[in-house]
Amino acid sequence: MTDPYHSHDQLERFATRLDWNLLRTFVFIVQARGISRAADRLCLQQPTVSAALKRLEEAVGRRLIDRRPGRFELTPAGQRLYDEATQVFRQVSRLGDVIDDAGSDTSGHVRILSISQVACEAFDALLQRFFRQHPRVSLSIEVATTAEVVRAVENSSVTLGICDADIRPPLAKRLLGREQYAIYCGRAHRLYGQEGLALEDLRGEPYVGFTSDVLGGDYMGPVTAMRALASIGQQVRGASSNVEEVSRMIVAGIGIGALPTHLVRDQVAQGHLWQLPPYRDLPEADINLIYNPQSRLNDGERALLEALGDL
Repeated sequence: MTDPYHSHDQLERFATRLDWNLLRTFVFIVQARGISRAADRLCLQQPTVSAALKRLEEAVGRRLIDRRPGRFELTPAGQRLYDEATQVFRQVSRLGDVIDDAGSDTSGHVRILSISQVACEAFDALLQRFFRQHPRVSLSIEVATTAEVVRAVENSSVTLGICDADIRPPLAKRLLGREQYAIYCGRAHRLYGQEGLALEDLRGEPYVGFTSDVLGGDYMGPVTAMRALASIGQQVRGASSNVEEVSRMIVAGIGIGALPTHLVRDQVAQGHLWQLPPYRDLPEADINLIYNPQSRLNDGERALLEALGDL
């Protein structure tokens, strides 16, 4: 018969001896899907992050990640630990706000993670009204890829996310607007100035895209779906999570690529970009404001979510 006191003592010893920073590093490794990318985000050397993963695996007595050339996959034990570690990370990240909220007026920090260059006048006006009404609430807005936005909202490490992913429960969403995309090339590209082209003419051309715009990836949006159906953009030569940098690479002639039409009108008018097919029925992406109803929120975050009803 198992001695419950003995089991409790074992768990207590494990919790006492475990370096909690290893869990944080593990979460970054999983979210970055690789040691080197996690090291970049943590501003650490790659061997340091590899050693942290090894120490964690030794501490739990299980292999956590199946890492082979071209493969990155959590083991069953790794998936369970990741699920628990994100809960720990969620609670720890809220401690400061929980303490600050005690016995005060509406306060707290709101963190928003967004894909780049999203324009929504109604949301901007809501933020203006909200922060005028709640001077003790602070705000930070950071730019990330669609996949990073969704993961951060799932993990409750941010209050709100703004992205173009197809969101499913348990996450909730509010439509901010729609962005229309067209494919462009720069002045130095061989297709610049040519009219009446067909999608078939784009096959085999080097492509510049967004980091999350991955054929067969987790978040295939309308642009990615169009690429897949038309068999274009198979050779990705450049990528960025930032609209300005994607545009820079296209203008430089590194490849063709899709950009939001409303953001590049001036560049088209100035002759820096040339629109390529399709010319009609352009792909449109829904831009959603997303949040996690299961998150534990501070007063400021709760107030902002309530204010979303005004959108």
